[in-house]
Amino acid sequence: MMLPSSSLFGALSLGFALLQTKVNAATWSLSTTINPTDFDNQFNYYNQTDPTHGLVLYQDYQDAKANNLTGIAHGNYFMRVDTTEVQLAGRRSIRLESKQTYQDGVYVLNVSHVPIGCAAWPAFWTLTENESAWPQGGEIDILENFNDLYNGPAATLHTQDSCIVPKASESGMLLSNNCSAYTPNNDGCSVVMNGTSKPTWGTAFNQQGGGIVAMERALGSTGSGIRVWIWPQGQEPSDLQSSSNSVDPSTWGTPNADFNVANNCHTEFGPHRIIFDITLCGDAGSRTYNTSGCNLQYPACSYQVGYNGSSFNQSYWSLGGLRVFATGGGTDNAQTSPNTHKEVFTSLSAASLMSVPVQAGSLITLLLCGAALLLI
Repeated sequence: MMLPSSSLFGALSLGFALLQTKVNAATWSLSTTINPTDFDNQFNYYNQTDPTHGLVLYQDYQDAKANNLTGIAHGNYFMRVDTTEVQLAGRRSIRLESKQTYQDGVYVLNVSHVPIGCAAWPAFWTLTENESAWPQGGEIDILENFNDLYNGPAATLHTQDSCIVPKASESGMLLSNNCSAYTPNNDGCSVVMNGTSKPTWGTAFNQQGGGIVAMERALGSTGSGIRVWIWPQGQEPSDLQSSSNSVDPSTWGTPNADFNVANNCHTEFGPHRIIFDITLCGDAGSRTYNTSGCNLQYPACSYQVGYNGSSFNQSYWSLGGLRVFATGGGTDNAQTSPNTHKEVFTSLSAASLMSVPVQAGSLITLLLCGAALLLI
């Protein structure tokens, strides 16, 4: 028996509503915008000893400004290494940590220049708010390189317990799949994001004007894990343009790095602070100095840092802004997630279903169709 026209309309409306909710479930809404002039207000200057044993003296706000290590140039925010030729006690540098903590969401960085050069170990990353408890709470390295060892930046996760990353579709090259910080050399699970036709790091990346970097952290039961994309300036998806108030990573294509850890490792990651830094040598930089070929230019990493300040002329960040889309996303670990499947079924009360005059078989068909729509 066919449904009466009004009942058919209601069923179709229900189906479209379910489909629309599924589509919207991947959409994140803008929650934080940090323009170049906002960095000094939104971030703290870390001036303690470098936890990674780098040969740097991290500067506080006053000393950073006195030595022209941070500021605005060409409309962007810059942070750099001191290039005074001889600095034997360690070279002045910068580490910024966000005042606010963040969890699930999409983090979008507009970067026009990344720090490059031998001895330099720059990173754009997020870290557990309780740094003294690390690796509890986790770490996400979004962009990282040391001595320009890789021709693309590495994206890496560090966890307290063993966390094995399953095989995924990504353009980058998986180096290691165990995210535990207790693996040899604390390598974590790491992907080198070099599998694209356009440069993603180095002199060529800087000469093209940098790019747009997006990291999605979606660790809820409906989330996609942790994924990173990099595009040249002007080639990013339309919803990543500066005027956009929402983004949908499901439309962005294959990520450069894909850590599908939402199901098996979501408890390893808590609230994080966003960090930008440039350390020199340090644990990873010193270990890879010879491997990278930098020893052919300087006797040792420590020698370069102490005596060759001019070698750090390109060791600076130039940032066009940072945005965080942390509302929605279809993940129950997000700060706010109004579009989860649970809420879809909450909105479909028994009374609303029973108000549609259909036979039992048709009602079952309708419910099955609705469930199928959710799985599309």
